[in-house]
Amino acid sequence: MSNEIMKEEEATPSLPPELTDEVIARKPRREVIGALGLLAVAIVFGVESFKTPFKDTLWEFYTSPTIFPLFMAILLGATSIAVLARGIKEWHDQKDSLKPIHLIEDMKRWGMGRFMGGAGIIAAFLFFLGKVNFYLLSVIMINIFGMIFRLGTLKKALKSSLITSAVVAIFLFIISRVFGIVFPGA
Repeated sequence: MSNEIMKEEEATPSLPPELTDEVIARKPRREVIGALGLLAVAIVFGVESFKTPFKDTLWEFYTSPTIFPLFMAILLGATSIAVLARGIKEWHDQKDSLKPIHLIEDMKRWGMGRFMGGAGIIAAFLFFLGKVNFYLLSVIMINIFGMIFRLGTLKKALKSSLITSAVVAIFLFIISRVFGIVFPGA
């Protein structure tokens, strides 16, 4: 085998071992279920974002703390709808080759537990928003996400989470001072 062929084979990316034909065949279903879940989260975010007024004596509508979660909910919803449409189309195209649905097993393999855990953390964040200092709440949420969804050792995850939460807290503080944004409970 020549060096050129060997280099070409090394440069050609291959699918990770966990992406078998069976997993790829289930992709449309996963996309539909995941997109529906994320769409539900986007709707909750959108509804919750309207609980804080857009205009107040402390801020104008363009500096409202409601703008960011509403904007993120809109983006998450739009992305979810796009993924849902793609998943439905692929599911329809592959309907003859798909195996029977084993919803609970598929959801476990997909990682629904982690998804629901993340959604629960976000729901708790929304519940405490305005009741707990925003900076503290953001730091706590980042560290919880970092610990629960970590890759690698706990020590590395803690270090990364602490660095990330410090950067976010400093960034939020600078934004609040430069643009005059008042964060809930801050």
